[in-house]
Amino acid sequence: MKKIVTIFMAVALVLCFAACGTGADKPSSETASDSSEQTTGQDHENQHPERAEENREEQQADPSEEQDVVLEETVHDGEDTENASKALVVYFSATGNTKAVAETIARLQEADIYEIVPEQPYTEEDLDYNDGSTRATAEQNDPEARPVISGSIEDMDRYDVIYVGYPIWWGDMPRILYTFFDTYDLTGKTIVPFCTSGGSGLSGTPGTIGGLEEGAEVLEGLHISDSSVDSAEDTVSEWLNRIGQVK
Repeated sequence: MKKIVTIFMAVALVLCFAACGTGADKPSSETASDSSEQTTGQDHENQHPERAEENREEQQADPSEEQDVVLEETVHDGEDTENASKALVVYFSATGNTKAVAETIARLQEADIYEIVPEQPYTEEDLDYNDGSTRATAEQNDPEARPVISGSIEDMDRYDVIYVGYPIWWGDMPRILYTFFDTYDLTGKTIVPFCTSGGSGLSGTPGTIGGLEEGAEVLEGLHISDSSVDSAEDTVSEWLNRIGQVK
């Protein structure tokens, strides 16, 4: 009788372990769901192959496309630099007359503009032509005078044509223009002089400039009388056309 009971208990124990082992092999509900979603996605691609192809193309897009955009922008920047202004209008003006003409030239030629500013500004007393002891008179009487310029022109090499404007003082350029030409080597450039005065004309200043900048080409200059500076645009345009410098 004891043997029968022992055998019965052993059989029951074996059946119990078999049931537990069968339960452990079943996938969890999460795993089953993942499998179902993967199968569904594959079925969707099979049903819409064109959309699947688009998705694969987007995923395999060439990562260099973004780099190409950057390079293209850099090229454009270079083109802008190449197309930048090649002409510069440089002028000195004590009373505003030469400034007006300089601004007209810069506008017509789409040129950059730079004002020669003395480190020590000129006062009305300095410019009193009736007083032989004034600063301007003393400077003009001294061939070695070189008034100091405040500031400087950066990257002069980028300009091919330099328009240079000044008033006529005592039959010559102001000495501060000599400072300018002593400072910059304009070899290989084209210099285009223009001036304003009460009626003395260019007073031989283009030749003087040619002597100071022997390596440059000096074109025909322009003189505008002080009384005509506000209506000088037509005269300036005719002059630019005559010397072959029309924009």
